[in-house]
Amino acid sequence: MKLMKVLMLTLLGVSGWGLTALAQTNDTIHTDIEIFETQTNVLIVKGFGTGGTVSVGGGVLAVRLKESYSPDVGNKLQGLVLDYSEGGEHQRAVIDYAEIDSLLRGLDFIKSATYDVTGLPGFEAVYQTRDGFRVIGLGAHRQSSVQTYVQFSGCQRILLDSDQMSQLRNAISQARNTLDQLKAPK
Repeated sequence: MKLMKVLMLTLLGVSGWGLTALAQTNDTIHTDIEIFETQTNVLIVKGFGTGGTVSVGGGVLAVRLKESYSPDVGNKLQGLVLDYSEGGEHQRAVIDYAEIDSLLRGLDFIKSATYDVTGLPGFEAVYQTRDGFRVIGLGAHRQSSVQTYVQFSGCQRILLDSDQMSQLRNAISQARNTLDQLKAPK
């Protein structure tokens, strides 16, 4: 009986450790392209390019093109990387190609949100990607304009004015168009 209890506790402990390890791995890998790049025993080619930048305060928010390909597997995935750099700090989010259109819709909604989205005196509208990148619209007390932010997972919000939000939306849209051209048959 004691042996059975010891075995059960050991089994639960080992399986709990395995779930903890799995959870830690999944905390850093959220997108299809990141999962694809973690394959072992195959060649992975990672392509990159510039899609545009937005100056934000003392920092720069960059939209980068991303393509990962495996000649061994014969599969290719595309997406974007959003990078923010300010004063030696660096934040990053990976956006799968399949997320780009909904991100653009989220940007459009939040960029044009007004207080009539709710009957209450304040609101927060949030769009979040798989990798934890957020676009946020915040209106409080119907006294001023709606403030818009972007936020990388686990980091402070970054305030963007309406021109910067438009520049970000345009850079993401142009990057998607470039990726679409790469997919077109030649």
